Amino acid sequence: MNLGLFYQAGVRYVACYYALKQFRKFYPNAPVAMYEDNTDILLPIAKKYNCDYKKTLIRGRNDPNSGRPAFDLKSILSWMDRVYEACTTVLSNTEYVMNFEDDVWFLREVKKMPKYDLSGIGGVGWKPELLDYLKLSRGHGIFGCGGSVFNREKYIYAYNKVKDIDWAIVEKLDNRPLEWTDSALTYIFLNAGLSAGSWEDADQYRHSNIPHMGDRLGWPGSMDDLAKEQRDVAVVHCWKPYYYPSQEEINQVDKDLENYK
Repeated sequence: MNLGLFYQAGVRYVACYYALKQFRKFYPNAPVAMYEDNTDILLPIAKKYNCDYKKTLIRGRNDPNSGRPAFDLKSILSWMDRVYEACTTVLSNTEYVMNFEDDVWFLREVKKMPKYDLSGIGGVGWKPELLDYLKLSRGHGIFGCGGSVFNREKYIYAYNKVKDIDWAIVEKLDNRPLEWTDSALTYIFLNAGLSAGSWEDADQYRHSNIPHMGDRLGWPGSMDDLAKEQRDVAVVHCWKPYYYPSQEEINQVDKDLENYK
C-alpha cells in the first residue's frame, strides 16, 4: 500500500513516540505529516521518526486522557485545511492517507486494500434527517475515526466542495460534523458523492478487561500479549496502554530522544 500519515498530536508524547515507532517497523520510509497541537514537546519525536513537522495555527483540544483535533466549525475547517495542505505537499506522492492518532497501532503491514474512498472502522449512524438531506439511504455510518484511510485524490476532490456546504443546515440536522473530525471527514466525502464504508484490515481494540480502560490496569500483560487478543488486522484503534505509561517507559523515551533535542 502506498501510504502516508496525517497525524495531529499533542500532550501525550510517550504514546506518540510508541505509535510512530511501531508504524516505522512496517513502513520505514512512508511520509508522515505531523502537526503538533497545544504543546511544544513532539519535535524530537518527529526528528527521530523522520516526520515533516509543523505547529497548528487554530488549535484543537488535547489533555492527558483524550485528544480532539477540532471541536467547533472554525477548528474543523482549519483541520480540513491542514489535511489538504498535507495531501498536496508532504503526502503528494501517496495513494492513500491515514488519519493517524496516538491510539492507532499497527500489528503488521496492510494486506486487505480499502474498498471505499474513505474506509475505516464502522461507528454510529447518522441522524435520518441528515441522510435525507444528502439523499442517502439508511444505514450509512461514520467511518473517519483514527486508523481510517482515504484516497488522497478523492480527499482533494471532496475538500474543493467544502466551500459550497451550508453548515447552518448541517448543524440543525446533525451537529457532529461541526464538532468531531471523524464525522466531518465522513460528511465531506458523502457530500461530494463519494463512498465511505468499513475496512477489513482495521478494528477497534478488543480485550476482556475493556471495562477498565481508564488506566493502565485495563491493559494487562506485555504488548505482545495484547496483540494476541486482536483479530488478524493491520490496524487497531483505541490502543491506549501508553496513555498511562510507567515511569520506566517514560525514562526510556527520554533516553531515546536525548540526541534529537
